[in-house]
Amino acid sequence: MRLLQLSLLVALPAALVGCGGDRRSASPGPNEVVMTEYRFHPRDVTVKPGTELSVRNEGQIAHDLTLEQPASGRRLLGTNTFLSGDRGKLRVDLPPGRYKMVCTVPGHEQRGMVGVLRVR
Repeated sequence: MRLLQLSLLVALPAALVGCGGDRRSASPGPNEVVMTEYRFHPRDVTVKPGTELSVRNEGQIAHDLTLEQPASGRRLLGTNTFLSGDRGKLRVDLPPGRYKMVCTVPGHEQRGMVGVLRVR
């Protein structure tokens, strides 16, 4: 019985690690945006013109990061669609201002996958 209890204590943490849940390995670093299901982390980002953002998808489904003009919704620039685990870069060559961050995968914006990017 004691051997069984000891075996469970050793095996349980390893089993729990493989059980999905929140896959975020770490908080986003400077100039980094992490995408998960229907959220950008952080939701508010401030960068200088010409900054290269690191973008990674730690969700289970595909996402993208698109920057739009807030009033018109006109697409200015964005990433390709990233599958789970993918990452890439996005150079923010925009003049100072406030821009809308949105995931353009159908239904994601409506479920709350929006944010603000400020260029200063």
